[in-house]
Amino acid sequence: MDGDLDANWIESMNSVMDDNKILTLASNERIVLKAHMRMLYEIRDLRFASPATVSRAGILFISDTSGYQWKSYIKSWIKFKGKYVEELKISLQQLFDKYLPDSFLHMKKYFKYLVPTVEISIVMSICRLIESIVD
Repeated sequence: MDGDLDANWIESMNSVMDDNKILTLASNERIVLKAHMRMLYEIRDLRFASPATVSRAGILFISDTSGYQWKSYIKSWIKFKGKYVEELKISLQQLFDKYLPDSFLHMKKYFKYLVPTVEISIVMSICRLIESIVD
């Protein structure tokens, strides 16, 4: 589920998130969350969440501004390129490390985007371009 929390509907989700795993709709219809099912909420903040909701949820904060996402993606991408020789893998890592941080700073300072783009998306596109050339 994506979007901001609404105080009304998130409280009704508490019964799904506790041991009962039963969602009761406004019509009093009950839906059981099966063992293989999971609920994932992508939200901006917990401003409208009660302590009961927060205590039932596992919270994962992923910052796209620290560079951790794209650095981890590059390491993983290079690691699983089995057909690349080791020297190429080392060179790719060095090139990414040398040029991407400064490129992102330059883009933030001087570029004006028509469509906002996050760094991880740019890095994934670069990796796909490299694959199309090298593979």
